[in-house]
Amino acid sequence: MGVRVTKTTEWVDEFMARIAPYERRIVQHQYFQEMASGALSMKRFHGGLINFYPLIKSFPTYMALTLSKLSSADTAFGMKARQWLLGNIRVERRHAGWWKDWAAGFGVPRDLLEGEICPPPEMDAINNFLWRTCTRGSFVEAISATNFAIEGPTGQWARYVQKGMTKYKTVKGVKVNDRTMKWIRAHADYDDQHPQEAFDIIKCSIDTADDRKKAEKAVIRSMEYYALALDSCYELFG
Repeated sequence: MGVRVTKTTEWVDEFMARIAPYERRIVQHQYFQEMASGALSMKRFHGGLINFYPLIKSFPTYMALTLSKLSSADTAFGMKARQWLLGNIRVERRHAGWWKDWAAGFGVPRDLLEGEICPPPEMDAINNFLWRTCTRGSFVEAISATNFAIEGPTGQWARYVQKGMTKYKTVKGVKVNDRTMKWIRAHADYDDQHPQEAFDIIKCSIDTADDRKKAEKAVIRSMEYYALALDSCYELFG
């Protein structure tokens, strides 16, 4: 469900300029460059598919924690924000299954993802940050760290690597078909809307300069952990 809650603010351009380098570090990461070109090794591919799965699986829970912080659903804005979060929680629950299909198609045993996964600490740091932010932070901090900071770069790199997936058809044990591509295609096709909608909600939730600073800090720190997780995945599984 889309939202239309945008209001004009003076700090938006400045905000987007400050976060741009952090977003670029994710989207232009060597991990995705090699994935898009078909050069990413299966060891690195598997390392990402396995150890990012706890983030994918937990994402609906992060959003549910964010929803619990919505102070009131009685206002027009509150009702829209609540319905938007509820709709996205349902979508994200399906995404976990699509990620497992992607992983299975690229050679990761399905039962591996169904068991306990303990990512390397550098890759797990983003989960710890999101749990803490969505549990102890404000509503605007939680939605900034999750729906904006994570979904924004993810939609961009999904579009970037989508065509490159066909290059793995010749790899032994890999199946590139509609089922294994569903997660990538879903994020490439419509996740560009989600971050903008989340940002609309953020703008309408910010009342003070302190709120703005907290939102910016949450976005930047979330993106920093995202990039560190990619660094770790690329280095550890090389």
